[in-house]
Amino acid sequence: MPKSGITIADIDEVLAGGFRRLRFPAPIEARFEADTGERRSRFLMVTGAITLVFFQLFLVRDRLLLGDLFRQAVIFRVGIITPLALGMLAVLWHNPRPWIRESMEAVMTVLICAGLLYLIMISDSPLAAHAHYSIILILVFPNIVQRIRFWYAMPASVITVALYAAVIPHVKYMPDDVIFGAVLTLAMTTMLCLITNWKAEHDDRRTYLMSLREELLSLQLMNVNQELSAISMLDPLTGLANRRRLEQFVDALWSAPHLAHRPAVFMMLDIDHFKRFNDRYGHQAGDACLKMVAEVLQGALRSGTDLAVRLGGEEFLAVLPDSEMSEGIQVAERVRKGLEQRSIAHIASPTAAVVTVSIGVAIVRPDAKITFTEAIATADRALYSAKQRGRNCIWPPADSAPGAAELQMQTRAS
Repeated sequence: MPKSGITIADIDEVLAGGFRRLRFPAPIEARFEADTGERRSRFLMVTGAITLVFFQLFLVRDRLLLGDLFRQAVIFRVGIITPLALGMLAVLWHNPRPWIRESMEAVMTVLICAGLLYLIMISDSPLAAHAHYSIILILVFPNIVQRIRFWYAMPASVITVALYAAVIPHVKYMPDDVIFGAVLTLAMTTMLCLITNWKAEHDDRRTYLMSLREELLSLQLMNVNQELSAISMLDPLTGLANRRRLEQFVDALWSAPHLAHRPAVFMMLDIDHFKRFNDRYGHQAGDACLKMVAEVLQGALRSGTDLAVRLGGEEFLAVLPDSEMSEGIQVAERVRKGLEQRSIAHIASPTAAVVTVSIGVAIVRPDAKITFTEAIATADRALYSAKQRGRNCIWPPADSAPGAAELQMQTRAS
C-alpha cells in the first residue's frame, strides 16, 4: 500500500532524476520532513548547546587578542548571542517548521560573524589582525557539523564572505599583502564547505529515499503475502472458506475462553443428485449451481460471526458459534427454502424438478474433548439421516422439539 500516496514508482522516478536541487516532489518532501524533522531538531539542539559552551570559551582568545575590547566581547558573547541561542534552542525543542529551523541557524551564523568582524575592525590591539582566523570555524561548523540545509547555508555563507571581504581591509595592523590571500582563502574554504554540504544533504536524502523504498516494498510484499494467504484460505470457485480456513476457525473457536462453554452448530449441506445435474447440464452449469448454493448459504448466516465452507465437490459446511440447535435448524430451513425458491431447473433429479439440498445439523460444545474430525463426523451423520428421509430436507426436522433433536458429542475420557 502507498504511504501517504507515495509509490515505489514515484521514488524510482526521483532517484532516476537525481534531485540535484535537493528538493523532492511535494508528497515525498512532506513525508521526508515528517520522518526526519523531529530528529533533526534534536540534533541541532544538542550540537547547538555544546557549541554555545565552546563559544563562551573563546572569551579567553578575546582577552588575549582583543584586550582593549574585552568588555564589549563579553557583552556580545554573553549578553547578546547567548540569549538568542537559548531562545533558538527553546524553539527547536518544539520541532518548528523546516524553514524556521534552518533559517534560525543560518541567521545565527551571519550574526556571529558580523559581530566578531565588527569587534576585530574597531579594535586597536596589534593582535586583532589574528582574531579573524575563527571566522573559518564559524563557516565550517554550520556547513559540515550541523549541515544546515544547503539552500539556507549558501546565502548565509556568501553573506559571511562578503562581510569578511568588506571588513578585513579596515582591520588595523592587517598588512595589505595579506588581505587578498585571507579573502581568497576564506572564499575557497567556503566553496569547499558548500560542496561538502550539498553532497552530504544529497546523500542523506538518497539514503532516506532508499529506506522509504525498502519500507514500501516490505509493506507491498506483506500485503501480497496477506492476499495470497487469504486466497489460500478460500475456495477459488465459490469464494467461501476452504478446509484449511475451517480448521483454523475451529481451532480458534475451541480455544476462545468466552466460547469455551457455549455450544456451536455444525451444519452440513449436500446438493441432491448433483452428479446427475452435471451430466445433464454440463460442468459450466454445475459451477454456476455451486456458486448459487454458496450465495444462498452465505446469505443465511450472521456476517462476521458464522463461517461458510465448501468442503469439496457438492458438499458445504456452516459453523455457527454460540448457537443452539433450534437456531441451527432455523438457519438450515432458510437455506433449504431459499435455494428451492431460486428454481434452478434439475429435470434429472428424482427428488424435485429444481435443485435442492439435504442438510444435517449437529451441535457440539468446544469444552467437550472432541477433535475437529469428530465434529465434522457428527454433522455428517445428521446429513446422512436427512438423505435417508428422502432428501430436500433437514435433520433434525424443523418441526422437532429442540431438546429432543440435539445431536451432541459427549465428553470423552482424556
